[in-house]
Amino acid sequence: MTFLEPIFLFLLAPWVALFLLWLIIAVMKIRSRPQETYGSKYPLVGRVKLWGFALISLVLMILALAKPVIPDTAIKPTRGNIEIILVVDRSISMRADDVKESRLEIAKREAAGIMPLLVEGDKLALFVFGSNSNRKIYLTERFDVTFDRLARINFRPTSDLDDDNTVWDSDFATMLESIYQSMDRQDGFNEGDLKKYQPKKRSNRIVIIFSDGEDQYRKDSSLKSDERRNYVKRLEGALAEFRKRGLNIYPVGIGTARGVSWLSLLRGYKSVIDYPHYLVEEWAGKLSRIDRENLMFLASSTEVTLAGHVWTVENRTTTVKIYLDDLINSNRSVLFEVREDDNGQGLWQYFLVVAISILFLGILTYPISGYLKNRKR
Repeated sequence: MTFLEPIFLFLLAPWVALFLLWLIIAVMKIRSRPQETYGSKYPLVGRVKLWGFALISLVLMILALAKPVIPDTAIKPTRGNIEIILVVDRSISMRADDVKESRLEIAKREAAGIMPLLVEGDKLALFVFGSNSNRKIYLTERFDVTFDRLARINFRPTSDLDDDNTVWDSDFATMLESIYQSMDRQDGFNEGDLKKYQPKKRSNRIVIIFSDGEDQYRKDSSLKSDERRNYVKRLEGALAEFRKRGLNIYPVGIGTARGVSWLSLLRGYKSVIDYPHYLVEEWAGKLSRIDRENLMFLASSTEVTLAGHVWTVENRTTTVKIYLDDLINSNRSVLFEVREDDNGQGLWQYFLVVAISILFLGILTYPISGYLKNRKR
């Protein structure tokens, strides 16, 4: 039972004080009265006076003023929290400007669009990959730190580009291995026993990859057959580990089907100083374009159904915010909580009727008993 106007309950304070005072006096009288003699017996309840009826009636009237209700209680489903692993492709192909101002800048823009979709209790991690994979931020509720690090992802402006181990290729196998291994370390640390930690399947942890999907290791015919077999084996093994942990991959494609020349990716850099001179010959006549098939492969390998369509950004005016909103909400854990609706069954009428009835009963009985008592005298 709850009260819609609980402030009226403060009116009970003086009557509670009077009741406690009466209770103390009554206890003192009981303790000081003579002991019962043989055959005598004190009544369990003495004669109730009119003020007793009036006090009970007044209390019920105050409770009626406070408008007591029995709320409607229901168990309703609510959306719980989600853990999102953001993955941004920073390989050299993401310098392509077929989507202005570059694929990387569009990927960062779309990833940043997740910020208003998050609520308190959600967690966010950030990974960047190319030839290698780097974890920038562990799963954390510090969204500001994560998005600040996201905004700072970029290519080296000039010189020593050749020393950048991330930039040259897109090694999806290394990226996937890095993600599940990093998450296992964090989960094991949080549980307090990293050595004995056993991975668990989770329903509210997802991976969102922003990439053009180009996988040179999986599709490049220039690679030796044994190298490609080894890479595919690692890739399939990592995807199996994703399925074991319930990690679903949702790709967002960045780029166009027409693509750009691979040589255009070297704009602003100097041969020999910033990149190996042999790249000009190797990349001549090749195009960098979005690979929807590879992105679809990643999603379907983790049992994600995309209905034959990969969400892509192919111009600067397109956004995938609606898609991200839908997939985030659909992957939130479902909780069941008890909710009470104050607009339930009102009881104040019943309190008022009982109060009036008790007061009327006291008025009705007291004068009669008093009159009969006077006649006997």
